[in-house]
Amino acid sequence: MAYNFQKYVEPDWNQDFLKNAPNCKYEECPKDGVSPENYHALSIYPEYFKIDGSWVLATESRMDTVPVIKSPTKVEIVEFRNLKKGDKVVIGRTEDASEGIYMYTHGFSGGDKEAGDTFAFRTGRSRETAFSKDYDELYEIMKYVKSKGENITWVIGHSLVNDARASKAFESLIKKGYVDAILTGDSFASIDITKALYDEKSNRSFDMQKFDAISAIRKSGSIKNAVEDGTLKSGIMHTMVKENKDFVLAASIRDPYTLPDTIDNVYDAQNAMRVHTRKTGMLICLSTVLHTIASGNMTPSYNEFDGEIRPVFIYSIDLQEFSVNKLSDRGTLEVKTMVTNIFDFVCHIDRNL
Repeated sequence: MAYNFQKYVEPDWNQDFLKNAPNCKYEECPKDGVSPENYHALSIYPEYFKIDGSWVLATESRMDTVPVIKSPTKVEIVEFRNLKKGDKVVIGRTEDASEGIYMYTHGFSGGDKEAGDTFAFRTGRSRETAFSKDYDELYEIMKYVKSKGENITWVIGHSLVNDARASKAFESLIKKGYVDAILTGDSFASIDITKALYDEKSNRSFDMQKFDAISAIRKSGSIKNAVEDGTLKSGIMHTMVKENKDFVLAASIRDPYTLPDTIDNVYDAQNAMRVHTRKTGMLICLSTVLHTIASGNMTPSYNEFDGEIRPVFIYSIDLQEFSVNKLSDRGTLEVKTMVTNIFDFVCHIDRNL
């Protein structure tokens, strides 16, 4: 069966407070990276801006951003540091239409006259929760997103590659088309590659083997080159290259030696990750608190897919309640959490897709 998500219902534009609202105001940025005073900060909810008498929905709304008017029919969402001199930033701190800014909190719950949760997708989870129904729903959502040609993006901690069974299951998911991109750190890729290149029974310590593995990839010039020249013949990163999938490796201040594909500048890594989070239809985060929160901040709560507005489906999976709840606490309304072993989780997903 096809997954039926909550349909988005636009506001009732015949309401007097919307019809009589003024156009929103804007001021131009005085210089790059500097917003005007009284700028309007975006929320995670759908927001409309009245421009030349018409209400315009800002798609891709996400945390820590401001709306920039690009035309009478387009509002672009921009991070503060990416503002350019002359950008027309909407100003105003109210969201009740009185300044031409309307935050709409009932779009996914039946419209203006309906009460209840804003996103039906949201639920709280703990280790006592039974997840059988959640798995069934997850399978249908993944099939739905894939059938629509939308991206499924994974945010992965390096612990995944500590289990050979789970690693093989994830490789299978890549080959089945349920992985379009992975956002992770250098450690994930370097451990995966080390396990692919060297025998774990070696007398050399794993850390030394990892340095040898990184050196081997650096000698090839990149992970892709290492696959093509036969240096790297197995593993998740090998499969990502062979299946022509994208990955973003972000460096850590703790990294003593990195792969050539690793992005050392934090802003460059953030920009590379955002390319994927802005267009993804689904985000699945596995056992990595900081990458999960960062990716959640960069992912729109909703987006426009083939002319239809709907939530971006986000899952956060970890063995600790603290970890999965961090993403919900920072304001990602549509996230669903599952407190479970990520090795079992990945194997369950692979078996049932």
